[in-house]
Amino acid sequence: MPWIFSILFKFLSKLPRFLREKIMPDMLIPPISNNPSKVQLARLGHVYFEHPDLDKFSAFAKDFGFVEAQKSPGKIYFRGYGKDPYVYVASQSKDSKPRFRGPAFVVASQAEFEKATKLPGALVRSLDDAPGKGKMITFNRPDGTFFHIIFDQEERAIDLEEPSATHEQQGPFNKPFDKPRRGRFQRYHQGPALVHKLGHFGYVVPDFDRELAWYTDNFNFVPSDILYHWDFSNMDVLTFMHLDLGEEYSDHHIMFMQRAEPHVKKTFLHHTSYEVADFDTQLIGHEWLAKKGWKSVWGVGRHVLGSQIFDYWADPSGFKIEHYADGDLVNKDTPTQRDVVGPFSVWGPEVPKDFGDKGEIA
Repeated sequence: MPWIFSILFKFLSKLPRFLREKIMPDMLIPPISNNPSKVQLARLGHVYFEHPDLDKFSAFAKDFGFVEAQKSPGKIYFRGYGKDPYVYVASQSKDSKPRFRGPAFVVASQAEFEKATKLPGALVRSLDDAPGKGKMITFNRPDGTFFHIIFDQEERAIDLEEPSATHEQQGPFNKPFDKPRRGRFQRYHQGPALVHKLGHFGYVVPDFDRELAWYTDNFNFVPSDILYHWDFSNMDVLTFMHLDLGEEYSDHHIMFMQRAEPHVKKTFLHHTSYEVADFDTQLIGHEWLAKKGWKSVWGVGRHVLGSQIFDYWADPSGFKIEHYADGDLVNKDTPTQRDVVGPFSVWGPEVPKDFGDKGEIA
């Protein structure tokens, strides 16, 4: 029973560290590295969601900074202004329950796609009905989660000038000893924070060690940071992972996994996150969403690990969704860091007590 585990956990935490760590079995993440036998993923492309009220989500999506790329009965594809033909697929839930239906990663080549088709459970299908077309492999994972791999999508042409719904004129920052912006002004207006790309997502997982092994044994996910429990240094509870692209730099984390507490029986999505241009975009976008009556969850603030400026909201179905800017980059020469769980922000509002809980309303 969950309450028995909770009582046992509290009892052990009161013992001296050398005793409690001797009693508690090791729950450490083993060393993880990339190698050519694994399927090499290039980036995160899009995510799939089902919503009880598709029209209401569509209104939120536009205020959040998505652009509608294609619409059909019961399904809407939303894009950012990056090269991906879409970053978010919203479908009408058939039973009025909200669901996350998994992330889709772009593979590095045709050879890597073919390698992925040979993994156990691979289901291949066409994306001819989607913007950019292409093909996709789907893997069914525990607790109704899914993992998708895509290839051969036609990418969008990128505008040379970055679009904005809020910036009329912007130059570099004038600092105390360096003032490069002379005779030019910063000018902004109200509007949504336009999304560039899908940046990352994260799961809270009961069967943490087995699921982590599946992702890291089969694909080029490598930990950037590993956090262990404040009472048990032999219990790793969370890892932020990046895609190992060799010497090429990639985002500090594209996926994170958190070890679920004993009472949590099913894997759930914590949040999805989308990149915006800069701090001004985030703050103006925050005010825009607030003015439109949407629910703020946490932000604006600055994370410690990853360094992103963050801003979390609840969509109409209750899923947590984040704007971020100014994230760290890592490559093969960046060592994995391991530390105790600590503050999640450098500055910003106090983290909500229920921030780690399942957000959607199902």
